[in-house]
Parts: sequence; C-alpha cells; structure tokens
Amino acid sequence: MTDGRRWLMAGAVLLCSPALTFLPVHAAPAANPAAPGPAASPVAKTPAPSPRPPRKTLHDRLMDAEKALAMAGNEKQAGEISERAEGLRSRALTGSVQMLISDSHDALEKHDFQQAQDDLTAAITIQPDQPILYRQRAAIRLAAGDNNGAITDLGVVLQADPGDPTAWGMLAEAEHDRHEPEAALRAFHQMLLLNPKSPDSDTQLKTLEKARDGQQD
Repeated sequence: MTDGRRWLMAGAVLLCSPALTFLPVHAAPAANPAAPGPAASPVAKTPAPSPRPPRKTLHDRLMDAEKALAMAGNEKQAGEISERAEGLRSRALTGSVQMLISDSHDALEKHDFQQAQDDLTAAITIQPDQPILYRQRAAIRLAAGDNNGAITDLGVVLQADPGDPTAWGMLAEAEHDRHEPEAALRAFHQMLLLNPKSPDSDTQLKTLEKARDGQQD
C-alpha cells in the first residue's frame, strides 16, 4: 500500500467517525415555569480515537535499514536490505537530476569519463544536499583514476551519511590505489562493521592486508 493510500484511508476513518449524539431533552412544563423540569439525559460521547504513532522520516527509515544490514544473517538478506537502503538514499532526487544521472551512465558506456563527471557535477549543483550524488561522482573519478578527487567526494558523503557501507568500500579502494594500505584497511574494516555480509569481503580483506604487510599477490 502506498503512503498516499494510507493517508487517504486514515482520512476516511476520521470522516466516518460517528458524531457526538445526544439523548432527547424534555422541556419544562409551560404551566409552571418555577417548577424544576426533568434533568437532561447525559451526553453520550464516542471514545477518543487512539493517537496514531508518528510517521517515520526518511532519515529514520534509512537508519533502520542500516541497523538491519549490520545484523543481516546471510549475503542474500544483506543484498535485499542494501537495495532498500539505496532506494531510500535516492528517494529525494528530482526528475531533472535523475535525467542527468542517466546521461552520465550513457557517457560512461562510451568511456567518456569527463562528460559523465560533468553530468554528475551538474546534478550536484541542483541538489547539493544529496550525498549519493557525490558518491556517484566519486565512482566516476575512481574509474578515471582520479583517486584524490574520489576521496574528496567520499569525504562529503561520509560526513553526511557515515552509515553508507558502499562509500566506505570505495574509500578503501581509493586509498589502496594510491598506496595507503593503513588508510585502506581502516576504511574497509568500517565497511565490514556496516555490512558484514558484503560479497567477496574475505578476498578483499586479504588483498588489503597483503598490501599493508608488503607482500606480493
């Protein structure tokens, strides 16, 4: 059921609630106005409706998803929760921004990294408060070999959304590519705290540990 239908149904319940009803009140006899008339019947009141629980904000729902991801029992469950969290992170993107993201993906398919980055930069100009846009531009910069630019974008993401495991994983990759093994491991361990069931995490962890220890693959 969509949120819109839920609120429409709630409104219908309120509109259909019975009004306050009154039992008939007998008027005092006209022949003797000084005589006390019969007491009015008590007002029959409908019970007050129980208050609705406050609706969770988008941020609250994302926090719930992040907590569930950290406690996922297996990789499949973690993947489903991750998809839900990603949907929440993208929920506020406007139509024009989504079109720019689509254009960016088209440019990436042509290996035009500069155009793809320009499209994301334009999207960020429209909605600078959406961390996922910085993360997508960081992914483009990583693909183009601009590790420092990617790390700058990821810093913005993680300042606003520190529970984003994908951003931490990307940070680990960027630090590894610029030969900063300690920083890469710190970022990867943070990613594992947020998503312990991340695919291929054991293999990736061993690679980072070997890099730190100065061993060759």
